[in-house]
Amino acid sequence: MISLILALVPLQLDGLVAATAAPTIAGELGGFGQIAWIATTYLLTMAVGTITAGRIGDMFGRKTTLLTALLIFLAGSAAAGLAGSMAWLITARAIQGLGGGMVLTTLMAVIADVAPPDKRSRYQSVMGAVAPISMIIGPWIGGLVTEHLGWRWIFLLNLPLVTIAVIGVAILLKLPSRRTGGRVDIGGLTALSIASTAIVLAMTWGGHQYAWDSPQVIGAAVVGLLALLALLIIERRTAHPVMPPQLFGNRAVLVSMVIMFLSTGAIMMAAMNYLPIFLQLVQGQSASNSGLLLLPMLLSAIAVSMITGLFTTQPGRFRPALIIGTSVLAVACGLLATMDTGTSSWLTGAYMALVGVGLGMLFQTPLVLIQNASPAGEVGAATGSAMFLRTIGGSIGVGALGSLFTGTLAGHLTDHGAAAGRTDPAALTPAQVHGLPDQLQQLIAQATAAGTSAMFWAACAAAVVAVVAALLVPRLVGGHQQRADEKLIKVEADQG
Repeated sequence: MISLILALVPLQLDGLVAATAAPTIAGELGGFGQIAWIATTYLLTMAVGTITAGRIGDMFGRKTTLLTALLIFLAGSAAAGLAGSMAWLITARAIQGLGGGMVLTTLMAVIADVAPPDKRSRYQSVMGAVAPISMIIGPWIGGLVTEHLGWRWIFLLNLPLVTIAVIGVAILLKLPSRRTGGRVDIGGLTALSIASTAIVLAMTWGGHQYAWDSPQVIGAAVVGLLALLALLIIERRTAHPVMPPQLFGNRAVLVSMVIMFLSTGAIMMAAMNYLPIFLQLVQGQSASNSGLLLLPMLLSAIAVSMITGLFTTQPGRFRPALIIGTSVLAVACGLLATMDTGTSSWLTGAYMALVGVGLGMLFQTPLVLIQNASPAGEVGAATGSAMFLRTIGGSIGVGALGSLFTGTLAGHLTDHGAAAGRTDPAALTPAQVHGLPDQLQQLIAQATAAGTSAMFWAACAAAVVAVVAALLVPRLVGGHQQRADEKLIKVEADQG
C-alpha cells in the first residue's frame, strides 16, 4: 500500500502543480499561445491511458502493466523537466498523461486483486483520500517549488518518488495469476482514443477558445460520435474488447458508471474550477493559496470517504451509501445555486462542506461496486471503463458547466452595460477587478454570482439524475461476486 500510494501521489499532484507554474513555464519557453496545451494534452492522453491499461492488465498481468505505466510516467517526467521548448514540453506532458492514466486505472484494479471484497472499500478509501489532499497542497507546492527551485523541479521531483514506487511494486506486490492472454484490441483502442480525444477537445474548446456552434467544436463532436459508433461495431466483434459491451448489460455496473460520470466527474471538477472564482470575485478572498479556499469541501470529503469505506464492508450497504451520497450532493448543489453577493463566507463554507459530504460518499463506492459486480476476468476492463468515463465526465463538467458559468456572467455584464469597451467581458482576473471603480466591482460580483447560480442549478439537475441512477442499483448486488471471489482465493491458496 505504501508503494501504491507513492505511485499515486506524484500523479495526482502533477496536474495541479503544473497548472500553478504554467505562466512561468510559458514565459521562459516563449509559448504563451500554447499554454492551454500544457494541461489539455495531459488530459487527452490520460483519458486514453485509463481505458488502455484496464484490458491490458487483464490480458498480460496487472503487475507488469503497473510497472510499465510507472516507467512511462517516469520517462515523461524526466523529459518535461529537461524540456528546451514548448513543443518538447507538450510532447513530454503527453507521455506523462498516458503513463499517468495507465497508473491510475491499474492501481485501482490492483486493489481489487489484493483486497478481499469485504475490505475493498477501506483500501479504496485510503487511495481516494490522496486526490483531495493533493488538491489542497498541489497549488501551494507548485508555487513554492517554482519560486525557490525553478519550474523544472516540479517534474524532476517525481523521479525519486516514482523510483521508490517501482522498486516497492517490483519486490513487494504479489498478485494472483489471472492472465487471460489473447490479442490486444487495437481497433477498439484506436476508435476509443479518437473518440475520447475529440470529445475532450470539443468540451475544452466549446465556450472558451471557440463558440459552441463553431466549425472546430462541431467538427470535433462529429468525429467523436462517429468514432463511438465505430467503437460499438468493433467491440461487438472482437474477442477481447477494451470496453466489453456485456458490462453495460449489468445494471449495477451501468448505473454506477453513470453516478461516477456525473458526481466525481462532472460536478466535482466544475466545483473545483469555478467555486474559487466566486470566492475571489464575490467574497474578496485571496487567490494566493487557491487550494485553501476549497478546504471545507475537501476536508469533509476526505473524512466521509474514510467513514464510508468502513461502512460499505457488506454488499447490502452499497445502495444506501449511493442514494444518500447523491441526494446530499443534489441538495448541496441546490444550496450553492442560491448564493448571491450577500451570502456570508461562513454560509458558503457550510454549503461547500455539504458538497464534500456527498462527494466523499461517492469517491470510491461506485468503483468498488463495479469491481464487485464484474467477473474476475473483467475487473481491469471494468475499472478502466469507469475511470475513463470519470475523466470524460470531468472534462464535460469543466467545459459544459463552465461555459454556462462564463456565458451567464458575460451576458449579465453586457445587459448592465459593464462590458463597454471590453473585448472579452468574461476574462476578468481578481487583480483587474480590484483596480476598477466600486460600482463596476459590484456589477462584476453580481454577474459572477449569477453565473455561479446558473452553473450549480445545472449541477443540481445532474445530481438528481445521479439520485435516480442510485435508486436503480440492485439491492443485493455484489454478494454473488463476493462469494465467487472468496472461492477463487481459497482455491488459489490451496494450490499454493
